[in-house]
Amino acid sequence: MSTTAKAKIMAATKQLVVSQPFDKITVTTIMAVTGMRRQSFYDHFRDKYDVLAEIYSTEVKAAVRYCGNYQFWPQTLLAMLTYFDNNRVFYQHVLKLDVQNAPEAVIIEHLKTMVGQIFTSLGKIEKISIDTSYCEFLQKTLGGTLFLSLRDWLYHQDNIDLQTEYQYLKAYLEDGINGFLLRTKRISSYQKRTEIA
Repeated sequence: MSTTAKAKIMAATKQLVVSQPFDKITVTTIMAVTGMRRQSFYDHFRDKYDVLAEIYSTEVKAAVRYCGNYQFWPQTLLAMLTYFDNNRVFYQHVLKLDVQNAPEAVIIEHLKTMVGQIFTSLGKIEKISIDTSYCEFLQKTLGGTLFLSLRDWLYHQDNIDLQTEYQYLKAYLEDGINGFLLRTKRISSYQKRTEIA
């Protein structure tokens, strides 16, 4: 099966998710939209949840090119929020799923990995040794907080626009990074990141 066929399955699933309840979507309905035979689905995916995870992984990787680089974390944050804003209805449906292999776990794991990569990159740039267990704590805490804030924002778009959400999360992360740099004596005063948006 070609990459194009895989992309068609992902596009069909995404289209169906925004138009009907997920429990009504089957492999058969997905493949009917693609016009391909049902068995072709299993050349790339185990089940419909696997498709949702692949949609997120593929699209967010394209949207967040600098993911994990400390020097570009504000751009990464803005790109990630823009991606979710552009796909708001899809993720409003997806994040309601309360099943064992729901995409929420994939998103949280990605955010935790991203936080870990950013702090590892920070350590290299600033020549600071970051204890592994502390880095894992930061991943769990900051990754979890980012996810909760993101999920809340996706469901309450009338309250906060994209730029405001970006400014709030940027300040939150900036406060944490500055606190870490001040504590390790890499800086002597709070440093505000250059605005990019």
